[in-house]
Amino acid sequence: MKGILCFGDSITFGRGEIPNKSWCGRLKEYFEPEDSHNGVYNLGVPGQTSTDLLERFDAEATRRVMIKRPDDKYLILVAIGTNDSKWDGMPKDNNPRITEEDFRKNILELIRKAKSSRAGLVFIGLPPVDESKTLPFEETAFKNERIKLFNDIIKDSCNENNVLFLDMFELMSKEDYPSFLADGLHPNSTGYDFMFKHIKEFINTNDLI
Repeated sequence: MKGILCFGDSITFGRGEIPNKSWCGRLKEYFEPEDSHNGVYNLGVPGQTSTDLLERFDAEATRRVMIKRPDDKYLILVAIGTNDSKWDGMPKDNNPRITEEDFRKNILELIRKAKSSRAGLVFIGLPPVDESKTLPFEETAFKNERIKLFNDIIKDSCNENNVLFLDMFELMSKEDYPSFLADGLHPNSTGYDFMFKHIKEFINTNDLI
């Protein structure tokens, strides 16, 4: 058995296109036909933060990572942090969803938990947003300066703990990324195609599964 567990929020789940396929669904279509025992699990839950993910991580990982034979291999992909980076209200209200310090602690705990599962581990960085549509976004606000800050917290935490990190923020920022977004926050089909392409290449280049 070879399995890929995709943990995250609405961007992992697939908000922004109908049906909600996401980069995870594209990975499923690519990976599962290679072998009848391959599996890709979309474990993205819209609206969740790193705190929410910590609460469910053990239960969902331990029930899916089942290493029983020498050739069993699993990979955990974690794409979390966009909801952590937002403000409730506007930035001027100074009401962040989570502090930088607490976010760092959560990422380090997620790394610890994932490493204990005996699966491979990759963190995927945060996509940038179109601020013309996310200031505000419903009753919240997202700004690229803060998203990059949280992206860098993930990157630094991974570097300190020898965990692979795919910097989606950097990759998308080099492109016309507003055209990749359905509503300023969630990718559209073009955006998910872009994410899948780089995630697939990263997995293959590093021989992760």
